Amino acid sequence: MKIKFQFENIVYSANSGDSIASALISNKIFEINNNGISKRGVFCGMGVCHECLVEVNGENNVRACMRKLDSNAIIFKQKQIKFTKFKKDTSYQKKGFGMFSTDLLIIGGGIGGLSAALAASNCGVNTILIDDRDKLGGQFCKQPIIGDNASCDDQVILGKNLINKVINNGVKVFTNSSVFAIFENKEILAIKDNELITFRPKKIIFSTGAYERGYPVKGWTLPGVMTTGAMQSLLKGYNVLAGKNILMCGNGPFILHVAKELKKGGANIVAISEKSSKPNIFDYKLMFQLLLNSFKLFLKGIRYLLFLKLNGIPIYYNHEISSIEQNANGLTATIMNSGGNDHKSFEVDCICLGYGFNSSNNMLRYLNCKHDYNSELNCLVTFRYDDLQTTVKDIYAIGDCVKISGAQVAELEGNISGYNVAESLGYEIIPEYLKEKNLCKIKLQKLEKFQSNLWKLYKSNNNNLANLNKEVEICRCEGIKYSTLNNALENGFTSMSELKLKTRIGMGPCQGRYCCQIVLDILKYNFDVQIKESDFFTSRIPFIPLNIENLTELVCDE
Repeated sequence: MKIKFQFENIVYSANSGDSIASALISNKIFEINNNGISKRGVFCGMGVCHECLVEVNGENNVRACMRKLDSNAIIFKQKQIKFTKFKKDTSYQKKGFGMFSTDLLIIGGGIGGLSAALAASNCGVNTILIDDRDKLGGQFCKQPIIGDNASCDDQVILGKNLINKVINNGVKVFTNSSVFAIFENKEILAIKDNELITFRPKKIIFSTGAYERGYPVKGWTLPGVMTTGAMQSLLKGYNVLAGKNILMCGNGPFILHVAKELKKGGANIVAISEKSSKPNIFDYKLMFQLLLNSFKLFLKGIRYLLFLKLNGIPIYYNHEISSIEQNANGLTATIMNSGGNDHKSFEVDCICLGYGFNSSNNMLRYLNCKHDYNSELNCLVTFRYDDLQTTVKDIYAIGDCVKISGAQVAELEGNISGYNVAESLGYEIIPEYLKEKNLCKIKLQKLEKFQSNLWKLYKSNNNNLANLNKEVEICRCEGIKYSTLNNALENGFTSMSELKLKTRIGMGPCQGRYCCQIVLDILKYNFDVQIKESDFFTSRIPFIPLNIENLTELVCDE
């Protein structure tokens, strides 16, 4: 069913069930925000970057990628922040408050969280599962909201089966629920439809996943430049192609997977720019280890490559995106090889960036769970004991929020952690489930070896940081350019806290999720700074930006 809406005083139509973002993009509207710095559009597609903020029916700061489109909605670009004068009015109808005590609370409804919920509830554990999206499944098992284009997808089917089993087991599910604070005694505060919900669990499993890394080049903030996850979400969730002609740029097998999905959805993939070198005969040892530890995933990768070959999609190995410019019909993208002597340009509608992931560990860090610095990856890894419990009692962590290891690892860790929680609470685990848990442990060891060898095969360099254009924006939220950052660095300010004070870097609504890793990489690779855990931005509450007026109404009577 089609519904009408207005954007900038022009009437458009979209499918009922569309998000605001998918509705706009289906109407070929890419520029949906002007933050006073530059034009912006959908970038992450998962509510992290806050660059798709729009004004809806007079409500400011609405994330277009996270809000369902209402019929006859009146939408405007958000040009500036509006300040609302608070009224001392006690006559309003108080919104409902929910308070839930439970054995286990799982934060994150992707494949890891679903697997943990299923395992725990199999043993009778009273379980609550919360997620900030409209449907469970996360990115890997994303469920279609509109259409059945992805209904036969193996990942969609896997997610659907898990969701049905979890619901049939009596797990209480909260979708569209965003955790914004955690207090002592494991008290969790979330907001759902402007209603405050409090959870008081005995145990918590964090399965908050990851978000894609920023990759700073000239023009990477332009409308039409998106992450692989954003394009995949638009297609699988809403049956919307971000554009007809698409250039894929990144590092690793995920861009091959998304390129295949986009091609099958009707897109013309003009090329794939892969940052790592092309595998050759000298990589036979790595290939053998991949084959040995997961024949299924190895074969899946071969199928991706065959599909791309048969459909005439070129892969330029040892190439990376170097610049993006806007033209009359869309975007002009230039890629170059690591030596800088081979440049190729493409005229496209959209550009897809997929240069790896960052763990979404801000809640774990706020709770003071121990994290170890991984020098090779220049990131933090959550420390866990053998039972997947962190250094904070009763707090467990699984999947990519611990370390980037992929959906299959998250699924196995979810199963194991769910049974571990059940056991710690005194619930009986029948032999069938004990056998499943032990089998998961064996599979997990093999998958971890597979992942280790896979990223040796896809190992790349950090040459893009050495050649950064001074006008490239490092902090997308605040519009901080590399020239500003570089000036502070050359004046001896080389700690993250000093850089934040001197430049405002990391002080925008994404709370440093995109610029923090970029700055850390610049510090390490360009200025030889020895990174340690304390150099990462401090996690603070609220974990997400909140409407203060709504929050005031929610808590004024508490």
